[in-house]
Amino acid sequence: MRVKMLDEFFQRFNGKYTVHAFQQENLDSVLLEKMATVMKDREMMIQFLVNQRNEKLVESPVVKEFVKQVVKDSTLLSFYDPDWYAVITCKIKIKGKEERVNLTLKVQQGEQGDSRWVIVGCSPFNEKAFTPKVDSLFFIGPANNELNFMELSSNMVADTSLVTYWAKGIQPDYLTLFSWLTYSGTAELQKIESIKYYCLQVKNYMFTIEFFNRAEYNSGWLISSVQKMNSEQKVAFRKESLFVKGEVLQWKLFQR
Repeated sequence: MRVKMLDEFFQRFNGKYTVHAFQQENLDSVLLEKMATVMKDREMMIQFLVNQRNEKLVESPVVKEFVKQVVKDSTLLSFYDPDWYAVITCKIKIKGKEERVNLTLKVQQGEQGDSRWVIVGCSPFNEKAFTPKVDSLFFIGPANNELNFMELSSNMVADTSLVTYWAKGIQPDYLTLFSWLTYSGTAELQKIESIKYYCLQVKNYMFTIEFFNRAEYNSGWLISSVQKMNSEQKVAFRKESLFVKGEVLQWKLFQR
């Protein structure tokens, strides 16, 4: 019962995957009969979505409680849920040196029902690569407030960077920094190494989904971890582990 696509994972988790779908996978009659039985029991179906190679995870009381909670509350997953994230581990090169950075993405819906993946967070990396060139010839004089800060506008026309006017010690967040480094050509994204999904939709729980590429029926997109997490802990997790910073820009800003 290899889970080939994430949408297929959602269908099975929600108990919407049909026996007919399994028939398309060329299963032997014994296994097909077993899966027909599993389809009638949502708890069993979700348990089949857990990485069976991890015996500690499979036998974990937390996982068993999680499955019961999902079934009890009739929790369903949707691609358009606001509370799940993709974390992409990328190999990048900054000034000739390799770094690894995690980009956090989520699905954003537009006013017309359109949707897209948008970047909402970036993990810390070697910020020393960010060494903006500051031109000491340009500055905002102490009396410039009396001139309605005219020097700022005239200096900007002279192609100086806004960074020139930053206070000492100012450090942008890592998503802003990474965006600038890639835009300026200082950083280059070389390879996406792995993808991991963090799902916070289930009340009092967070679980992850990863792809297990192996020649077994229990393979593909599977649950790789489950942990208890209340609402307050989820707020902290988004900020401290997923590096999500505030709200995503309004959709209209992206419309052309």
